[in-house]
Amino acid sequence: MKLSIIIPVYNVEQYIGRCLQSCLSQPHVTPGEYELVIVNDGTKDNSMAIVEEMTRGCTNVTIINQQNQGLSMARNAGLKAAQGEYVWFIDSDDWIEDNCLHGIIERLERTKVDVLQLQYKNVYNDDIPNDEHYSIIKGIGNSKKWMVENTYFTAVQFMIYRREFLLQNNLQFYPGIYHEDSEFKPKVVYLADTCASYDKVVYNYFKGNANSITAVLKLKNGIDLFTVMNSLYTFVDNHKVNGIYRRSFYTQIGNAMKTVLRTLDTVSEEEAATLKQMMRDNRHLLRCMCKANNIRIQIGGLLMYTNLALGLKIYKLLS
Repeated sequence: MKLSIIIPVYNVEQYIGRCLQSCLSQPHVTPGEYELVIVNDGTKDNSMAIVEEMTRGCTNVTIINQQNQGLSMARNAGLKAAQGEYVWFIDSDDWIEDNCLHGIIERLERTKVDVLQLQYKNVYNDDIPNDEHYSIIKGIGNSKKWMVENTYFTAVQFMIYRREFLLQNNLQFYPGIYHEDSEFKPKVVYLADTCASYDKVVYNYFKGNANSITAVLKLKNGIDLFTVMNSLYTFVDNHKVNGIYRRSFYTQIGNAMKTVLRTLDTVSEEEAATLKQMMRDNRHLLRCMCKANNIRIQIGGLLMYTNLALGLKIYKLLS
């Protein structure tokens, strides 16, 4: 089997039908070429009744039921159960394009890369036009070089992964946190040997779900981002990452810190004070930003490391 599509399900009865329909109605591919691994993460609504109705009689669908453990653990459970040579994590409020799997599978067979970059578009509820996003790799590329260029997409859904590569490197999702993609993706791109892209837009990234984790940033978002940044910091030391590659990881730490700054504007004053104290307690992360391969991140890290209060004000103006 070439491809396993892993779909976590939690309270998405409005959207799961659209997602499943897009995955099941794919011409020119057989059930022997791909499978759906659907992980019921303890959903409390009618999502699984829809899943069971739509997948009845399908020979290439596996359903896993577990108590609610969060998106990371649902994805990890799907990865453990997957049988495909490659895995694709698809969120249940998103959907894929008609007749895309045939071309994707052909591309995987031709390139045999560790990771395949996909192209996507944001889809909105209102009159905002859908916007397409591209990250094109010519031929078969060097993944570490790609990391330095910082042109890959952070969201895990926009890439397909060779399953054995993930297992051999013990690449799983950090349990219990938001922004798990920001912790997972830089490690994947660094450890991969080869990369390629499928150059047509195939993924519809739905931006209209008000219940999504990043729709409104909360205190937990900010706290978990420090977990993400410290995990990347530890990875760099444990894997003896040096030179331009180390600076690329520091850029990812800086990107995560930018989201912490956005969180400061959406939480209460008391919660903002908690996050600012965490910045003081994690000044090593600000030092890392000073060595990033992005000049604005360098300036921001230096300003906040020197004087946090003043640095926050100036860095917001620069961002």
